[in-house]
Parts: sequence; C-alpha cells; structure tokens
Amino acid sequence: MRTNIIQSKLISSHLNSRFNTYRVASKSKPPNLKLFYFQNNNVSPFSTSKTLSRHASPNLPAKNINNLSSTLYKTLLGQKEQQTTKRKGYLLLFEEALGLKLKWSKDLLSDLLLRFKSSTEIKKKSLELGLSPNKFKKVMQQFVSEVWDNKLQRCMTENLQSAFDANGKEGVKRALTSAFLEYIPEYMEEQDKEKYRSLKQLSDLSFPAEWHPSARTMQRKIIMHVGPTNSGKTYNALQRLEKAQSGIYCGPLRLLAHEIFDRMNNKSIPCNLVTGEERRELVGYHVPLTASTVEMANLSSPLEVAVIDEIQMISDQQRGWAWTQALLGLQAKEIHLCGEPSAIKLVKSICASLNEDVEVRKYDRLSKLVVADESLNGDIRKIRKGDCVVTFSRKAIFGLKNEIEEATGLRCAVVYGALPPETRAMQAKLFNDPNSGYDVLIASDAVGMGLNLNIRRIVFETVRKYDGKDIGYVPIPQIKQIAGRAGRYGFENSIGEVTALESQDLRYVQKAMETPSVELEVAGLQPTIEMVEQFAHQLPDIKQFEKLLEKFEDLARVDGQFFLCNFDSQKIIAKSIEQIDLTIPERFVFATSPVNTSDQKLIAIIKKFAKHYSERNPISLSSVVRLDVKVPEDMLALSHIESKHRIIMLYLWLSYRFSDTFLNTQEALEMKSKCETIIHESLQSMRFSRKRHRTTKSDVKKMNKTLKQSKERQLAQEHKSKYSEKVRKYEKKFDRSKKDGDKLRKAIV
Repeated sequence: MRTNIIQSKLISSHLNSRFNTYRVASKSKPPNLKLFYFQNNNVSPFSTSKTLSRHASPNLPAKNINNLSSTLYKTLLGQKEQQTTKRKGYLLLFEEALGLKLKWSKDLLSDLLLRFKSSTEIKKKSLELGLSPNKFKKVMQQFVSEVWDNKLQRCMTENLQSAFDANGKEGVKRALTSAFLEYIPEYMEEQDKEKYRSLKQLSDLSFPAEWHPSARTMQRKIIMHVGPTNSGKTYNALQRLEKAQSGIYCGPLRLLAHEIFDRMNNKSIPCNLVTGEERRELVGYHVPLTASTVEMANLSSPLEVAVIDEIQMISDQQRGWAWTQALLGLQAKEIHLCGEPSAIKLVKSICASLNEDVEVRKYDRLSKLVVADESLNGDIRKIRKGDCVVTFSRKAIFGLKNEIEEATGLRCAVVYGALPPETRAMQAKLFNDPNSGYDVLIASDAVGMGLNLNIRRIVFETVRKYDGKDIGYVPIPQIKQIAGRAGRYGFENSIGEVTALESQDLRYVQKAMETPSVELEVAGLQPTIEMVEQFAHQLPDIKQFEKLLEKFEDLARVDGQFFLCNFDSQKIIAKSIEQIDLTIPERFVFATSPVNTSDQKLIAIIKKFAKHYSERNPISLSSVVRLDVKVPEDMLALSHIESKHRIIMLYLWLSYRFSDTFLNTQEALEMKSKCETIIHESLQSMRFSRKRHRTTKSDVKKMNKTLKQSKERQLAQEHKSKYSEKVRKYEKKFDRSKKDGDKLRKAIV
C-alpha cells in the first residue's frame, strides 16, 4: 500500500511540525487536496475530517485524524482568506497601473495600523531615541487607539488619506512613523526629552520658503505654460528667455541643457552651459544666459527670466527636491514653468503661501494624435518606415532590432537609458535624417523626454517593465508621454498614431490615453548640507552616515504640501564608503553623486575615489579607465564600455567639487568624447543574433538572487576578519587539514 506524506507546502507552513509526521495511507489514490479545496466552497471541520478519513490508514487512530483534520481545516480556511486578499491585491495593482486612485477605507487603515503596531523596526527606532522598553508596548497601544479614534491632529483620517493618495501604503507608514516618534517624548526621561527636541528642531523642514530669504524680498511673476507633448509650451517660454537681459534655463536632462545651449549660441545669443558633469563658459564678453540642469540652478544671482522645464517632476520621489528648490529660490523677476496640467493646483498652492500670483497659459496639441483600433497582431512585418517601437529592456531592444531588420529590410537606430545623452542624440539624428538609411527607431522609455524626433507611429512592443524589484505595468503618465512623441508639428509626420504589437497591450494603451491626469498633491524636499551637519553633531554616538540619514528621515517634519525625497541611493553609497575617513559635508557630497547603485563596479569605483580624496592623493582617470581601440561587437562588450562612460562622468562630476584630487578634467573630457564615439560606432555595426526576450517572473527571481549573492559576497569581503575567525573555529572542530581549510575559506568568503 503506497503512502503519501502530506507536505507542508500543501497545508501551509503554519502546520504544527508534529502533524507533518503523520502518514496518510492511500486506499486507491492520494487525496487531491487542491481539488478538495476549490470544490468545497464552504470549508468545514466535518468536510475535512470526512475527506481525510476516506484516505487514512486503517491503523491511524480516529483521534489523530480529528486533530489533523482540525489543523487542515484552519489552514485551508486561512488559505482561502489569503487568496481573496491576493485577488483584491491584484485588482488594486491593476487599478494603480491604470492611474486610478486606490480606495481608502477603514479596513485598509485597520490593516496598516496592525502592521505598524507589530513592526520591530518602529520599536527599535523608539528605543534608540530613549523610550524605555517597558513602556513601549503601552505607548504603542495608546497611540494606535488614538489614531483609530481620530484623536491625533497629525494622524487625522483625512491626513492619512492624503498620504495614501500621494505615496500609497508607504506614505501612510511614513506619516505614522513620524507621528509616533513625535508622540513618545511625553513618556521619556527629561534628559532624553531635551535631546529629542533639539533633533526635531534641526530636522524641521516645515518652512522651506524661508531657506531662500533673497527670493522672498522680490515680487516675482510666475507664469505656467501647460499642455500635452508637442503643444509648443516650452517653445513659447524660450521665446521670452531669448529676449531677456539675463536668464537661465533649468532642464531635467543634460541632453536638454545641451540643446538649449546650442540653440541660443546658433542664434548668436551668448549662452553658457552648466551641468553636474560639464561647464562650458564663453570667455571675453558678457554672457546673459545659462543653460543648466535643474540641480545646478544658480540661486544666488538676480535674473530677469528663468525657465523651469518639466515642472511636474516636482513630485518625483528621488529628484523632486531640485524643482522645489528652483521654484522657491530663483531670484528671477519672471519664472516660466513648463509641464503638464497636473502640476497647476500644487504650484498655485505653493505660490499662494509666498503671496505670489500664478498666470496659467494652456496649450493644445499642435498636431493630431490618433490611437489605433487594431494592434499589429504580433506581426513584426507590419513595422513601417517612421515607426518607433518601444520596449523596456536592453535585450529586447537589440532582439527587436535584429528581428525587424531581418523581417522588413529596414535599418534600425536605438535609444535607451544606459546610452550617453550624446549618443542618444546621434542616434536620433540618424533616424530623423531621411537620407541616412535608418528608417525605424527602437527605444525604451528614454524616448519620452529630451529628443526631437520625427516619429510617424509609436508601437508598444509591451506595456510592462521591470522596475528593479518586480514586473509591473508602465505608469499611465509615462504611457501618455511616450505616446505623445508620435507626430511632430512642422515635421513630415505631423499626424501621429499610437498602437501596440499585441492586442492585450493595445487595450491597456487605449485605457491609458482615455484616463485623465491625476493632480499632483506634494512637492519634494531635501535637507541642505548644513542641516545634516548640525543634525549629526547632536548624535555623536551614530558613526554610520547611512544610519544618520535614516534617523533624519524618521524625525523630519514637513508641511502638508511637501514630502521628504527618499535617501535610498544616498544610503547605499554612504554604506559603501563608511570605512573611509571623511567629514560629514564630504560624505554628503559623495553620497549625492550621480551613481547608478545597481552597478556594483561603479560602487567599487566611488569607494576608490573617496579613499584617494580622503588621503589627499590625486588620481588620474587613465589609471582607472582604459578605452580599447576595438569597437564592441556584442552586448556584453557594449555594456562594459557603457559602464566606463559612467565612471568617466562620475570623475568629471567630482572634478568640479574636489578639483585638487580629480584634477585631469581635460583628459576626462577627451576620454568622454572618445567613449561616446566608440559606443555610437558599435551601435552602427553590431549584429545581435538572438530573438527578443520579454522579462518574466523567472528572470526577476534570477536577477534578485544574483543581486543578493553579489551583496553577500561584498559583505563577506568587508567583514573578512570576522569570517576568518569562523573558519578557524570550523577547522579546529572538524580537525581539517590545511588544504581543506583553504577550501572552506573560499566557500565562506
């Protein structure tokens, strides 16, 4: 008689281990628990007991069957509830992907409070501030009760709902954390209270307008130019800038700053270029204008006109602070804001608090945009000249390039985020030139901003992408922005069309294009170096800069129309340079450098750069980066040269801040230009033989596993001495030979 052990996977990890030892003998076939679960809509103790009895061994006591069936009943019931929750979760995710607001409810608040109450992270933060462990449970229970009863001003239902609307569950968690850490001082000892008050004062970001006193003495005129892509809003703002005696353009990308710099100088209007990685200043005469990235905006000089492009990015979780800083701090008589209508309400609210009026100029799209009724039904051969095919992974871009060129005979240019902006511009030029021989553009979401393109039709190869953690739908605003690139006023293809390769993706695109924009509610903030330094002086026991930033996040207080931009990237960089001797301001500069934290090579390089700076030991770029003469012929070689370009840009960025250590600026600029030429030539000649690849859940698991292993190896390397001690213990315990010990060291380290 064949026996079957009921595995814990079938009856959940919550089963008591002693029940896992029971064997259920099969008289004919093992019980199909999945079938049993789905067929029995009303799971009951009786039905589970009856099912188990049919398949139980005759020797198994009835008491044991009853115990096991009771456990199985509870487990199946729990699984049923989990599945219902999971279905609701999927529905919420889909609604979120469609840009619809998630529904706020008492049930949701109850769930969030329950999770908050049991959070070990919150407990740890409270104890670090001085709350006694004996008091924590009582204080937390009291806090949660008052929130639920709507008795706390900072956690009134409408405030939590606003936090949820702006940033989802994470927004509510942040609001509760901040409120709870303000709630606990009443239960602290007097000495801890005083220290807490000082920290709260130093991390108070409630009045960011006061950070810019010179701008507050001016009566500025704020003009908003809002409309969809290709509506002429930025063009009209730039027309005013051209006539100004002094002015600045603040853009989101180096590429856009370069474009304005070239545009002005080509019109014989002297203009300087200032980005984080590059300075081009005209010498010998008065230069009235500057083209700049928004982070580099000069707030100290009085100006006649300022133009801030893509103002809707004021709500960006990482970079929103730069737009807020420019809006609050620019000393310009006229400030022209260009962007989406979704920013109108927020900008008006901020300016009202400054006693500044806002004039809104709305623009309609200059060329027609049509959403197709039919997809291409998966047929690559339907791609035509003037199409831009959009996908969201590097592999898919090169796979599509190969498939389209083979199926249609049309040559393809490519644009994606990892390419240098200058290379993207070169590829765009090839696509726009009717005599270049390049008829189709394959692009990622990088096509949505910063390039003037003569696109006839946007074709979405997919509407899902990997966001660094999981695969999800591309957000609605991004779909609309990319789709808006089709059709360009004044170009050959003035009427634009939008479609998708597959029918199911087209339905999502159609829904996205019909969905109205959601109004922005909050603007990003970031503390200054001085604020962080003063905060650090109050916490001499916290030696790790990463922990210091985390503590600032926890205690920071912001006004209702602002939020603190997250420090995720900064904390990763700060952790990597923790062992290097630097001051707080120096750490802050390195932590805010333009580093892609998913590039482990770049993390290692910035650690090396920080070490050289700490030792005041000048370093040349050629000692770190060597450019091969040979043009890359495959994706791996191309990715290596792209990584080298990022290192060059990091060196240039640091050279404008620590010029005594990073002193070979001219050499870096020459290497930058050479690197961009190599990448461009590689894109011209490379042949990618594999077919396009869509990122799957399996790929995500593999990527996450690889990333985890990489971090573990890095951690092992950083704590080598600790692991070596473990090895010595193991060698002694198992009496291993020296050879076996070496193998063990390699396995652990």
